Amino acid sequence: MSLPKLFCFPYAGGSSWNFRPLAGQLRGRMEMVAMDLPGRGRRRGERCIDTWPELETALATELRPQLREPYAFLGYSFGALVALNVMQRLATDGDSSALPPIALVVCALRGPTSIEHPQLLHRMDDRAMFEALRDLGGVPDELLASPELITLSAPSMRADLKLFETHEPQSAPLDVPVYAYHGRQDDSVGDAFASWRRETRASFRSRAFNGGHMFMHQHVTTLADALVEDLACTDVRRHIV
Repeated sequence: MSLPKLFCFPYAGGSSWNFRPLAGQLRGRMEMVAMDLPGRGRRRGERCIDTWPELETALATELRPQLREPYAFLGYSFGALVALNVMQRLATDGDSSALPPIALVVCALRGPTSIEHPQLLHRMDDRAMFEALRDLGGVPDELLASPELITLSAPSMRADLKLFETHEPQSAPLDVPVYAYHGRQDDSVGDAFASWRRETRASFRSRAFNGGHMFMHQHVTTLADALVEDLACTDVRRHIV
């Protein structure tokens, strides 16, 4: 029995490139499609979308023709909100040509109702924005040492942070199983991963991985094995027509 196709959405400031190690671990076991949002990564030449309605419409339109075989979404950190919102948009649109999803896998993020923003990073100037991200452990010192890299990276990072900091939790939960993955040493998530349970009327499971916020890079083999185990067999079979 084949496994579902896995569409992966990156963390803020990230791109499809960040999923290359995971794709290597999944090769031969699962087909992975790493996504770039408009204006990011391989799509840097496009306009950088920074509002939820427009982003949901663009991604749902792009993905809909690819959803005619079993599939799941995975979102990492900010990407978990993108995966959630696009899945909700597809469910609202009710396109009968697309299969329902197998599951939503959310990584390294609190549940949407538990997210707080003590400061709005997307309103800061470029350098202050990246310095604040460095203090949160999200930016290497090498980037801050290069004015050129700051200028190059700022538009997509600001767009991602604006989306993240203006996200409003939806009232209607999904009818899709949700798997919440988190790092044991990730203080930004803590026990708040459990509030993802509110986002589904179907089953909910969590997994803890050794490591911090970027456990995807620290324990990629363990992550790949967990995905294969969680997304295999029964759920896929139920969705094949």
